[in-house]
Amino acid sequence: MKTRLWACLAAGLLAEMTVGVPAALASARTAAGASAAPGPVSAVAELRALADYDTSGDPKAALRRIDAALAGARKAGAVDPVDRLMAEATRAEALFWMGRYKEALAGFRDFDAEMTARNQPMTPRRAEIVNNIGSALSSMGKLDEARTYKLRALELSETLAGRDSSEYAAALYGLALIDYRRGLPLEAIPKVQQAVTVATLASTRTGRNNESPAVYGITLSTLQIQAGDSTSAIAAARAAAIWADSHLGKEHRLTLATLNALGAALNDAGLYAQATPILRRALDLRMAKSDPDPRDLGYSLNAVAYALDLAGFSEDALGFYERSAEIFEKLPASDQPMSGANVFGQIARIVRDDGQIDRALALDRKALGMARRIAASPDDPEVLRAELSLAKLLLATGDIDAAQALLDHVNAAYARRALPTNLDRVAALALRAAVDARRGDPAAALAAAKPALEPLRSHLLDRTSAATGTIRLRDQAAGTFVLEARIAIAAGDRETAFDALQMAGMGDLQTAFTSVDAIADRYGPEANAAIRAYLSASAELRELHKQRDRALTRDRTGASPNESPDTTAERIAAAEENLRALDKRIGALVPGYASLTGFEPASLAAARSRLAPGQALLLYGQDAEGLVIMAVTRKAVTAAETPVPGRRLAELQRRLRASIEDGVLTDGKSAFDRDSAYQLYRLLFPQPIARALQESRDVAILAPGMLSALPFGALVTRPPTGDDADPQALRQTDWLARHHGVSTLVTAAPLARPGERHARSRGFAGIGAPLLPRGGTESWTNSLESALAGLPELPGAAQELQAMARSFHGERQVLVGAGATEAAVKAAPLSAAGVIAFATHGLVGGAYRNLVEPALVLTPAPGSDGSEDGLLTASEIARLNLDADWVILSACDTSAGESENAPTYSGLARAFVAAGARALLLSHWPVRDDVASRMTLRTVRAAHGRTSRAEALRRAQMTVLGDTHVPGGAHPATWAPFVLVGE
Repeated sequence: MKTRLWACLAAGLLAEMTVGVPAALASARTAAGASAAPGPVSAVAELRALADYDTSGDPKAALRRIDAALAGARKAGAVDPVDRLMAEATRAEALFWMGRYKEALAGFRDFDAEMTARNQPMTPRRAEIVNNIGSALSSMGKLDEARTYKLRALELSETLAGRDSSEYAAALYGLALIDYRRGLPLEAIPKVQQAVTVATLASTRTGRNNESPAVYGITLSTLQIQAGDSTSAIAAARAAAIWADSHLGKEHRLTLATLNALGAALNDAGLYAQATPILRRALDLRMAKSDPDPRDLGYSLNAVAYALDLAGFSEDALGFYERSAEIFEKLPASDQPMSGANVFGQIARIVRDDGQIDRALALDRKALGMARRIAASPDDPEVLRAELSLAKLLLATGDIDAAQALLDHVNAAYARRALPTNLDRVAALALRAAVDARRGDPAAALAAAKPALEPLRSHLLDRTSAATGTIRLRDQAAGTFVLEARIAIAAGDRETAFDALQMAGMGDLQTAFTSVDAIADRYGPEANAAIRAYLSASAELRELHKQRDRALTRDRTGASPNESPDTTAERIAAAEENLRALDKRIGALVPGYASLTGFEPASLAAARSRLAPGQALLLYGQDAEGLVIMAVTRKAVTAAETPVPGRRLAELQRRLRASIEDGVLTDGKSAFDRDSAYQLYRLLFPQPIARALQESRDVAILAPGMLSALPFGALVTRPPTGDDADPQALRQTDWLARHHGVSTLVTAAPLARPGERHARSRGFAGIGAPLLPRGGTESWTNSLESALAGLPELPGAAQELQAMARSFHGERQVLVGAGATEAAVKAAPLSAAGVIAFATHGLVGGAYRNLVEPALVLTPAPGSDGSEDGLLTASEIARLNLDADWVILSACDTSAGESENAPTYSGLARAFVAAGARALLLSHWPVRDDVASRMTLRTVRAAHGRTSRAEALRRAQMTVLGDTHVPGGAHPATWAPFVLVGE
């Protein structure tokens, strides 16, 4: 028997069935007894060959071959009826893979009926057809009838082939998919896990049914995504991809499906940089086929679009979405997959961000119409998502009654089927509250919104929650928290708005640096014991979760569990409570523990109390409506909103970035796009905010994603005059840096620093210019190593560090080239350095496989056991013993800000603070050697007494800007590369 599946990963739509193998054919033919005389040898041989024909790879080609063989057999005359029946069953399988479920069901039933009419005994092949009947019924939404066939197939397969057979795995898998379609993915997961295990062992043992482990692995990954377990989903998809690649071949349809599954799992975990090349590879292989299946192409195009979209490249994604939508729309209505509705909804969102409201409305309505037509229930998840999307747009356009009608249905459905932490449920409740706000009752709206968002907020902040679960929600939840901020501002509740904006920006922070172990041995034996107890309790909780999953598997398969599910649940709850208690204990022993190892929103009152006169906090939130901005000073809290399409804001930032990159390439001799810089200023600093900041010399900014990488000092506060390429006009420009010293916050809450500070250190340490490996091969199974081999050299880094070292007094340490290894850095007396500079590449956590936290690239140690891999990760940085006033990261972030969702280096900042650094200077693009040493030296020397670090950096910038002897010094590419990160 062969078991195959096609998964539409973008929409989570699963399909499955089983087909026959030679052993089953032999037993069926033996049972058939005497038969009619065979026809010509060629016709008989071709017909018999079809019994083992894999139709999943290219079902259209398979159907043509089968029809030709059946026609040849009819023309030849009498043939063995079993051979004919087997060929017709294989034909039904091809129809199934083409999505023609009704025709496939008729073929399967005809086979079963004719075998019954001939009084044939039950054989493995007949049991497979029973299973296939259930599969077709399940795919058609007839779940009750399908379950009857699946249970019968499970019993027959156990009797005929045993519980360790591929037949048993297939029947168990079919039951799991019925659970899924009933909205019970957690019930389905243990069945699919067992099916994967059984099928893999059976296929390895017999050499047959090699498709099964890949099929079940795809489904397992998809279900784990829905359950919020991204880590397990990636592992399942990667195992399926490796199996398919080695057992089915690189161009097999299922191999390509496993790549799509792996890409989807990586997307779900936020690892977009890993997902996109994998999904593009699958798309390229499909397009290279002479007659590609249009549904497969549609799925692949959609998957690539989704990866680009999540990574923030929505403009690039749009073309892929539109090609996918065109394919799905051309399919017959009966063959259109639910993912078609999803694709139209995604296009609607993107064009809405571009300000095309009427087109977005039409697309959302089309998506909802398609979802309702395809779905078996009005409460189907895709129907609810389409209704939610349309309601959001209707509310934005002022059609409040229509929006409320949709939201009332969505909320009623989610109340029955979704947990309180389900993001769609929370978003729908928040939107319903926004309806009340639009009707003129913001107080009532906030009273409804706060309890609706509280379960999600608590889940994201709960330190016992799996990190993968919070990663999955981080970006998607931002817009809902921004909506809460809007409602709170309308209701006059600035405290709630302040909290909501911090939650909206938590994405980078949540996964930046969360290693409890990294701060062990720094706060005394009592704290160390509490940390060790916490780590042990965390491991115990993970094991309990595994025990629960194993118990569910045994329960579903008839084995006796060691304890009842209720008992396991009670033990998990107790373990979670113990973990929270230990977490609280560490917090009492380690100052600032919560902010060092996780994310903790600050209260508005606490944030204001820490501000000195002349200082301000500036928070940004962004959603589909535009920007929500809050300026906080000791005297006042000011909020404002800027309506702006997301695409417009991103385009202005890209223009600014492109202008800076031109300046880098020309050493500041090219033009700078001051008009875009001025337009950005007007959007980011509307008049109420600009007025609120007039008396604030220092402004600390907390902004999400792409905004956090914006060089705020290079914004233009008045309409520019003169030529953009004229140095004199640039020097006379009213830059934001003329009025404010700007710093970037890691968090609005204070970050504690470990231990007692020593006398002020005066030395300098320079580290960088690593020697990188060369000759790596591109591979989706080894992406990090390949990426390191592909990083460009930094020819000026060593000279930059040497020049900086000559500018500082005291002890000087310079580790470059072959000397810039992890071991050398960890062994160096860095606590003697008041200034530490890194001139190397920085990698964002999640950008490559196995890199789950940000890291600085060093020289890999030759012949090491893997512990010295050349990556100084955030956790390793946090273990360093520093006493530095400044850490300078130069030329390490040349890719930041390229997309709307570009992650920042907040993880590195938090790690250096944990290690003992007091502030960071981080460059967003390569810095000229002559400018780097000059600016850093002036900034470091000026930051003392009443001169803040932000003001010191501002003065250094203005010095370079005004110096006519600095070539290209008037261009922001020269004077504005550094951003101050810290309090």
